[in-house]
Amino acid sequence: MDLSRAKYILPNMFTLSSIVAGMYSIQLSTTATGVEEMTLAAWLVMVSMVCDTCDGRVARLTRTESEFGVQLDSLADAISFGVAPGFLLYNWGLSELGLAGLLLASAYTAGTVLRLARFNVMAHQSEGPARYFLGLPSPLAAGMVASLVLAHVSFSGQIATGASESVAAVALLLGGLMVSNVRYRTFKDVKFRGPAALVLVLLLAAVTALAVVYKAGVALVVVTAVYIVVGLCGGLLNLGRNVLGGASDDDGADGVLQDLRDSER
Repeated sequence: MDLSRAKYILPNMFTLSSIVAGMYSIQLSTTATGVEEMTLAAWLVMVSMVCDTCDGRVARLTRTESEFGVQLDSLADAISFGVAPGFLLYNWGLSELGLAGLLLASAYTAGTVLRLARFNVMAHQSEGPARYFLGLPSPLAAGMVASLVLAHVSFSGQIATGASESVAAVALLLGGLMVSNVRYRTFKDVKFRGPAALVLVLLLAAVTALAVVYKAGVALVVVTAVYIVVGLCGGLLNLGRNVLGGASDDDGADGVLQDLRDSER
């Protein structure tokens, strides 16, 4: 067996594991009759996020990055962070709306696919470690959906919520943010030493305290919500500068394009 070729299998195994977790989440959320099934369906989306993080890291460590791996990763993300969270949204809070609920869940999935398609096009124009994501990253949007489901089922003991309008707003907001031009920091350029390391430790301590005092789902919702809100505030500030005739956002866009290839794989 040619080990030099066999090592290319390892990162792709993480990618395929993400697909399996996504498919299992779809099956569980669709057929759930109890809190345990819905909880596991949400956690499986989180498992997909871990696999998505690992495949790129492993590919870089083993120097097995390839165009095939990049394309496989995008197809896996469409399932794990587009279709699986879409079904989770529908079965958790949109099914009561009938066809309208299905269309709203589809809007979220469409936002994911559109973002991935845009990323693939832009990635061919750049190389290196990215400072910003253009639009909300699809794994974080999926993580927000899963976190909301986990928080709800842990407190209510119910697999579905009657707040269909609120869930619809979440689906449209997250889908819209994924295809927006709002920039989100990747933190790939931050060296966690000195003050940055202290801030990281304090954040981890705060998240752990939230998870212990309340629920893991609540801690995840808070962390993801803060990241989304910070990005939105930055987008509003940039919009204000442009409206007032200040510095343009072109430099920021160049920063996004400069290093996109490494941002998701």
